[in-house]
Amino acid sequence: MKRISNIYELNSRIWLWELSNKYKRRISLANVPDEEILKLKELGFDCLWLEGVWLRSKESRNAILKDAKLMHELKIILPDLKLEDVSSSPYAVSQYEVDSFLGNNQNLSEFKKRLNKHGMRLVLDFVPNHTALDHPWLKENPDYFILGSEEDLKNYPDLFFRHQDTQRIFAYGKDPNFPAWQDVAQLNYFNPQTRKAMLMLLLNIAGLCDGLRCDMAMLILKRVQREIWKGRVFGGNKFKEEALEFWQEAAVLIRKSCPDFIFIAEAYWGLEDELIELGFDYAYDKTFYDYLRDSNIEKVKEYLAEEQETAGRKLKFIENHDEARAAAVFGPEKVKIAAFLLALSSGAHLYHQGQLEGFKLKAPLYLTRSLNEQIDENIHSFYKKLLVALKDIPLNTVQWELVVLFPAWKENESYKNFIALFGKTEGIYYLAAANCTDTQSQCYAYFDISAIPAEDLIFKDIVGQGEYIRNKEEIAIRGLYLDMPRYSFHLFKILAKE
Repeated sequence: MKRISNIYELNSRIWLWELSNKYKRRISLANVPDEEILKLKELGFDCLWLEGVWLRSKESRNAILKDAKLMHELKIILPDLKLEDVSSSPYAVSQYEVDSFLGNNQNLSEFKKRLNKHGMRLVLDFVPNHTALDHPWLKENPDYFILGSEEDLKNYPDLFFRHQDTQRIFAYGKDPNFPAWQDVAQLNYFNPQTRKAMLMLLLNIAGLCDGLRCDMAMLILKRVQREIWKGRVFGGNKFKEEALEFWQEAAVLIRKSCPDFIFIAEAYWGLEDELIELGFDYAYDKTFYDYLRDSNIEKVKEYLAEEQETAGRKLKFIENHDEARAAAVFGPEKVKIAAFLLALSSGAHLYHQGQLEGFKLKAPLYLTRSLNEQIDENIHSFYKKLLVALKDIPLNTVQWELVVLFPAWKENESYKNFIALFGKTEGIYYLAAANCTDTQSQCYAYFDISAIPAEDLIFKDIVGQGEYIRNKEEIAIRGLYLDMPRYSFHLFKILAKE
């Protein structure tokens, strides 16, 4: 498995709209300026997730335009809203062909080659659980879907619908913890023909990218489909349960022709490790986000010191298109601590379009242009400095050890406000320290520096300006004294003083 470090999530329509405005000409996948790719590369991104490239649903868009409440909400967030600014959800896919608004399949293939030339990889969406309501399969292959009865339609009108052309009754897409998604139709993976068709789709689109982010990947696990849809999965006894999970078949099939292909699972409910065992390279780690958001310092420590074998397969984030903006959730100071700890963590790191600029407004997925929000220069300059400083240090492969912390003096409990980590990569030792609270804090930090052959050590802060010389024996006896302002951090490279 070839590892990835930093993934940048871009809403394809909004990105190309912004580039078209910037360059004062129409920009599509065919002519994205090289400087835009290099700008991301220089910030340390080795992977681009281009969200929403596939053909979107006209029927879903029509439903949005008729939804007075939703249109009112869109108008509030984008006061100069026009009809052409509204699209369907990128997760209501009508066909896995590049939307003409963005270009075509050939343009996408060439764009991938350009990214690869610069050492970056391209990830696209795969939506396994459902299709758009106007997907041709609903007419051509209705058995690919969960089907309902007249009684189902009568008893659960929010969960089932009648297809206008065929008069068949289909189920809407469903997560068991939320209302049904009424812009998509639910696929049935107990039908072997559904599996076969989706595997062929995967094979076809794998040639256009280096990996796929698989939307709500846990929803098509056999037991999850049984739990949600009960006996309907068997299609009136036409189907039986397959021995393998779909993802096991998918991983084997794709890696025969693309051995370095990346599978990323959007996953929740504690099923991340199971999906990795089924063939995924990475799985979402929302728990890490939750602990950071809630300032649960002890749990964050545990995560940061987790074994590489486990932690290295997790995709961590402090923002994505489903979550509220990090700058709004964490605030202007705490967001820097969250971003710093994200950068230190093992595994892959996901950054979202607008996150680096400190945007606070969450743009609905239905919009095709951005919200004209002002850049927060303080947060923007912080991210640029952090990402550039760390881009050549493989911190996400470090096996961090938790540093033992003690009070700086009696009855000073502020040592509990710190997260401190000690580790080594490529022959160089590092000490990371963060004061995760809004209070100036002090502590003594104990860590084993016996392997560094010198009497005095230089602690050079790679993300700040400081450089400090400390006596090695004194650190061994008393620990390293830290006195840090509220919401501050250091990443020290530890060098022998000659």
